[in-house]
Amino acid sequence: MRIGDTWGSIRGIVRDNFSFTQIKDLVGSAGLPVHTLSHLQQRSGGASKGQLMDAIDGLVISLAPDERDRFVSACITEIIKIRPSLVPSLEEVLFRVGWGLSGEEPHPLDLRIDIDTVELSEQIRTSIANCLRRYRDGDISGAITAICGVVDSLTEEQYAANSLGNHRTDSYQVRISKTFSALETEYRRPLDGSNLSPDEINLLWRNHKQAVNQAAYVLASFRRQFSDVHGSRNAPPELLQRAMDCAVFIVRSITTLI
Repeated sequence: MRIGDTWGSIRGIVRDNFSFTQIKDLVGSAGLPVHTLSHLQQRSGGASKGQLMDAIDGLVISLAPDERDRFVSACITEIIKIRPSLVPSLEEVLFRVGWGLSGEEPHPLDLRIDIDTVELSEQIRTSIANCLRRYRDGDISGAITAICGVVDSLTEEQYAANSLGNHRTDSYQVRISKTFSALETEYRRPLDGSNLSPDEINLLWRNHKQAVNQAAYVLASFRRQFSDVHGSRNAPPELLQRAMDCAVFIVRSITTLI
């Protein structure tokens, strides 16, 4: 189901939780041409909230599928910005039709994002949101570009924080490898206080570093071959989940040490 087709579920949340004026402002902020509803006013003998919602339904139905997708997605984002307490209600109705939420962005549940974005920087959260929007719109190459950008933003932050050199001149894979390698002391800290032998600790570190480097290779290859960095590419949809899994592993491995 397209995100635009979830309006029937979302409208109830809008109707039940916002006033007449708030509903107008909400759908207007989400891109609906509310100037066409100017004749509907809430005053003595004026329009009811039900009549307003019926008029909004008519506008939503008249939108082309892509426009309806953009409107409903923007509407969900606006609801969360204005009333974060409604997230559980949104998640419940979206889940019934095969959609979920990551931050303020809806996404199909066939794309799994196994990471809590709350503790990530705003720049990284923005990249994840861009990935979800592009995937939702069928732009797989653009989504791969965005998810690769999530890791790139993280490594750029760590290059600056740890004086790792020129982020621009290093290759994508090297940026990830150098960033993780710079965190070796923090990685070893809890292990040094355990009952593990020094040899086992060394093996753990080397294997985890190698795993990060291998995931970095996969992302670098996808970025090179299937992202739209160098123009539009025709990427198979299945690759996005693989890119997402590699990115989440890398992000988790780094962010738990900083």
